[in-house]
Amino acid sequence: MLQKEDLTLAKWNESSIRIKLENKFNQKGWFKCVKQGGIYTQLAFGNPISFDVWIAWVKIGDVFFDSGMFQGNSRNYSQWRANNTFWDKLITERY
Repeated sequence: MLQKEDLTLAKWNESSIRIKLENKFNQKGWFKCVKQGGIYTQLAFGNPISFDVWIAWVKIGDVFFDSGMFQGNSRNYSQWRANNTFWDKLITERY
């Protein structure tokens, strides 16, 4: 739950997040495209991520919710994010 004092800003159901996360990231792992100087130079891969591991990252702040709500942003979105340095530590293979 994302809450400020007594105001609930957003609320998630564990079972729905668990299903989506496990289906997307806990099968064969994950990948990211690596850019250098504006050009894609590598594909990087990491191990599968379970819901329990992911929620632990949320609790310690490595993974955070980004509402995308800021002045000047005309593109609405909401997503869970982590910094590139965090993902870089999880890379197991590069091609």
